[in-house]
Amino acid sequence: GKIIEVACNVHARRKFVEAADLLKSPGRPHEALAFYREIFRIERRIRDWSDEERLRERQEKTVPLLTKFKAWLNQAMHSVLPKDTFGIAVNYALKHWVALTNFTKAGHLEASNNFAERCMRVVAVGRKAFLLVGSERAGHAAAIYYSLVESCKANKVNPLTYLTYVLTHARDKSITLPTPDEFAATDNRQIA
Repeated sequence: GKIIEVACNVHARRKFVEAADLLKSPGRPHEALAFYREIFRIERRIRDWSDEERLRERQEKTVPLLTKFKAWLNQAMHSVLPKDTFGIAVNYALKHWVALTNFTKAGHLEASNNFAERCMRVVAVGRKAFLLVGSERAGHAAAIYYSLVESCKANKVNPLTYLTYVLTHARDKSITLPTPDEFAATDNRQIA
């Protein structure tokens, strides 16, 4: 019950872009894109704010905008063909609405998952090479190390320094090994 899905609004928006690209003049997909432009304008403006300030601004500005967008989607749903590109975009947004709007419930959440996708690009690019990792156990180990390296990067910790520390102290039962964010806070070993 502690994990909630936070879907990516960039993915949902992309479906409306595909529908808009098929039109020669502005139409209903462009109206949906106008909602997304405003949502992401707010997100850019509050990017560097504290989590509390971001939450407050989202509740004040983004939630009413999303309420209008949901009403617009509900109305549009009744006049689209389900297999039409625009119909697919509308149905996708409505089907995933709760997950697409969960970012408004906490200041630390993001409206898009582009950052996470950039972190996983290394895995996606190397997918074929990982078929030769050797065994399922080796695959799990590789996944753990990739997660640790990306967590280090996200917390501005040198991955080599962190992994050297962790592997050197792995057998020492008298200490609790720090996570990358704890390591950054306590040892202040940042990437140069």
